[in-house]
Amino acid sequence: MAYSPMMQQYLITKEQYKDCILFYRLGDFYEMFFDDAVIASKAIELVLTSKSCGDEEKAPMCGVPFHAADSYIARLVEQGFKVAIAEQMADPATCKGIVPREVIRIVTPGTVMSETVLEEKDNNYLLAIYFTDNDIDLSWCDLSTGEFCASKISGVNATEQLLEHITRISPKEIITNYKESEAKELYEFASHANSLYISVIDKRVYYDKNAISMLLAYLKDTQKQDIVHLKELQVLDANKVMRLDRATIRNLEISETLFERKTEGSLFGILDFCGTAMGSRKLKQWLREPLIDKKDIELRQNAVEALYADVFTRNNVREALKAIYDLERLLARISLGTANAKDMIALKVSLYKLPDIKAELNDLDSPLIKVLNSKINPLSDICNEIERAIVDEPPFTIREGGLIKSGYSDELDSIILASKDSRAWIAGLEAKERERTGIKTLKVGYNKVFGYYIEISKGQADSAPENYIRKQTLVNGERYITPELKEMENVVLNAQTKINDIEYRLFTALRKKIEEHTSIIQETAIAIASIDALCSFAEASYKYDYVKPEITDDYVIDIKKGRHPVIERSIKDGIYVSNDLYIDKSKSSLLLITGPNMSGKSTYMRQLALIVLMAQAGCCVPAQSATIGISNSRARALSDF
Repeated sequence: MAYSPMMQQYLITKEQYKDCILFYRLGDFYEMFFDDAVIASKAIELVLTSKSCGDEEKAPMCGVPFHAADSYIARLVEQGFKVAIAEQMADPATCKGIVPREVIRIVTPGTVMSETVLEEKDNNYLLAIYFTDNDIDLSWCDLSTGEFCASKISGVNATEQLLEHITRISPKEIITNYKESEAKELYEFASHANSLYISVIDKRVYYDKNAISMLLAYLKDTQKQDIVHLKELQVLDANKVMRLDRATIRNLEISETLFERKTEGSLFGILDFCGTAMGSRKLKQWLREPLIDKKDIELRQNAVEALYADVFTRNNVREALKAIYDLERLLARISLGTANAKDMIALKVSLYKLPDIKAELNDLDSPLIKVLNSKINPLSDICNEIERAIVDEPPFTIREGGLIKSGYSDELDSIILASKDSRAWIAGLEAKERERTGIKTLKVGYNKVFGYYIEISKGQADSAPENYIRKQTLVNGERYITPELKEMENVVLNAQTKINDIEYRLFTALRKKIEEHTSIIQETAIAIASIDALCSFAEASYKYDYVKPEITDDYVIDIKKGRHPVIERSIKDGIYVSNDLYIDKSKSSLLLITGPNMSGKSTYMRQLALIVLMAQAGCCVPAQSATIGISNSRARALSDF
């Protein structure tokens, strides 16, 4: 059949994005057609209508307002759909023929940036898995924070290692070069994982590349721009952290409970006193990746001890941290060009607090805190620039004016002044014309279709002056314009367009200037997150009466009056009965635990594991005293004792 020109354009675009729901911009709406409309109407509860698409055929159609699109896209992505956003690339009012449209971004579970989808205390990882004949290459990133990592898996148990990595990373989306028939265990595992979406990358495109290049290419394909805010690649060495297998992560309930998958009731839920979302994410990472180097552990311990001992400093730092927004995600939105003026205010407010934090940390006797403090840069020039430029309570949109303060731009101020003079003239026109014509019911009004007008009732229309030009006839009256009113209307409306354009240009220039400081802001954000996590360890240790454990290279674990960190916090009536544990592998490598069902044997074992994990993460532990021999992933796992 012969499709309409607009529908032909739509179908050509849709052909390139078959695996996506296509949001197609038509005026003030994003529309969906055919199968996309049917699917979306059910998934996000939209009214399904139809639109003529040529000859006599009608296409199923549904749509959402452009200003509310983010929430609808978020709901689709949460259900595992990919959404391609096709935007109008020219002003329809000045465009002859079909308005050109292009897909400007593809939103997937692993690349979503909407705050309505992102969990503030969780990373949103996209994981690339590239299978070769001998190895498995891994690369993953969190587009919302810029974190960027890589690792390699090899050996006879490569598949099991891969599943361990997936459990630890907990990605929202996986891209891979293997189809389901080629990697059955991966797909079977993914089918049981929480909200895990798998995309198969065409081997012909990425045949000779590794996981890193596959990940970067996928990001560029979906975001339609270079990704400049990714941090320096971290190549992770499994020998530097305790490698926790899937069963350990799940059964110890480190970051979420086993069955309900909730934070409350997990180790992380007990220890999280962070004031920032960045700090909570850092804390969760530390608990999932305990250290195995004695010096590294002791550096964290000493930092926690310094914050523990100085209550006033800790409280002041924690109070200041509460005012700091998510710098990592703010920077990501700035770099991707999606940040609005409210994000700028959030950045300014955050930067204002940094000198206070630096001053509080200056006197703490901790090598780690001194290093972290040196990496915090308040960026006062950027802070002052935002203060000069952006109004204190800006609108959400950045294309309709109202963003820029008076005095920031002479060009903008002059146009605003001219516009105010014209509006003042129009505002005084009604009283002046009533007096001149003697028509007391005369009024001056405005609507988007006809612009400004003078309205006179039907009964007094014959009294209209000769210079009034009839513009519109109503049931009860007549509307007119005058040459002077038309001239002032042009001044006002053209001025507003110019004002909006200038403000948008000034805003994007400011956003670009901030983007030039990406690496400094990222380094600051990492330092703040670490300080926050250390404060959280110190606060939990103070509140819960934890002690600093002695870390040793010997094959010894000696815990006096140990307690289960989670269970003791959940007991409402009574107290948790503390207990001792001693293991010395040089004397005995086995402890035999006996007792009837439900007598606490598994709790005793989990208590030991959690105390060791907390100690190696750098936290104090629930005990009267503790000596912890380092457990690691290869040479001396906890099961070796």
